[in-house]
Amino acid sequence: MKNFKTSTNHAVNEPDSTTGKEEKSRRRFLKGLTTMFGGAAIGSMLTGNAISVAMAYVPSNNDILTDGKIFKKAQLMLLKQICAIVIPKTETLGAAEVDTHGFIDNQLFHCHTKPQQEKAHEVLNLINQAAEKYFSTLFIKLSDDQQFQLLTELDLGEKRFDQTQRKSFKALKQFICFGYYTSEVGATQELRYDPVPGGFKGSISYEASESSWATRGLFN
Repeated sequence: MKNFKTSTNHAVNEPDSTTGKEEKSRRRFLKGLTTMFGGAAIGSMLTGNAISVAMAYVPSNNDILTDGKIFKKAQLMLLKQICAIVIPKTETLGAAEVDTHGFIDNQLFHCHTKPQQEKAHEVLNLINQAAEKYFSTLFIKLSDDQQFQLLTELDLGEKRFDQTQRKSFKALKQFICFGYYTSEVGATQELRYDPVPGGFKGSISYEASESSWATRGLFN
């Protein structure tokens, strides 16, 4: 498995001593985007102003969600929980804690077409509909094990899901990783993230001198 080293950050006010290092990390990250996401994905995600919008995004510190730019409050709550499962909180903050759900809402609004925005709505609706069909409740009300089970099946395109639905979820995961690894935490924390086909896993042991990286395995 090929590993891809990456780190970058949103535009935030940082001490001068860290600015040069983070800018260098950002350039390295941007150069590796095609390797990380694949040619087709990079073309759909990185529209003309996508990088500038991503780097300018300021994460919200408000835990109380409201309607977003394209997602309603309930959809953002669902997306936040999905982010928490894809990149969970460990010794460092996870995707939900750094407002990756808000990042995706903002990115889709500013950089993507209405049909592309609708595809994001569709995958969220798919997850909720599956939860209601098989567990008789909304996804956010499922137990941790049930949530993990449902997303793992969708991630594999097995049992309750097909390969077309898997592809839609894969696109959402790409947005989650794009948002997380362009966050301040993704830029400044020493993370190693190695998702496997059977689920999601964060915080893999590594040497203290090693840089953070994300494996392409998440996007297979």
